[in-house]
Amino acid sequence: MADRLTQLQICLDQLLEQFCATINYVNTNHDYEPSDNEEKMADKDANVADPKEFKDTMNELSTDIILKTRQIFTIIESLPGIGVSTKDQLDKIESLQNELLLVQKERRKAIKEKNNLLDWCNSMINSVSDDIVETARFS
Repeated sequence: MADRLTQLQICLDQLLEQFCATINYVNTNHDYEPSDNEEKMADKDANVADPKEFKDTMNELSTDIILKTRQIFTIIESLPGIGVSTKDQLDKIESLQNELLLVQKERRKAIKEKNNLLDWCNSMINSVSDDIVETARFS
């Protein structure tokens, strides 16, 4: 799963696509509504949607935009640092750095121990193989 900032960017991109799709739908399927003193105009090439269908689609598109916006707000609220002072954030970073140094120190110690055990195993194998060769000579 992507980190929160990547999720936020994806959601913002999706919201932008939803806005564009909604504007495009309205632009291509709306019916001309005249103001008080105007005549209703008609365009024979227009693809005017049925009023009920248009309203239902607009409700669905609006709901999608609202849900995506809520998802974005949820991600923003989950970001670290929201509601935390700069000093607290810096203290947390320092604490994590100290913890990382300890873990790295333990890792180096474990690698050193592994290398020592590997050297001991190699010396034992060499000793055993030397003894086998020596025994084979005298047989």
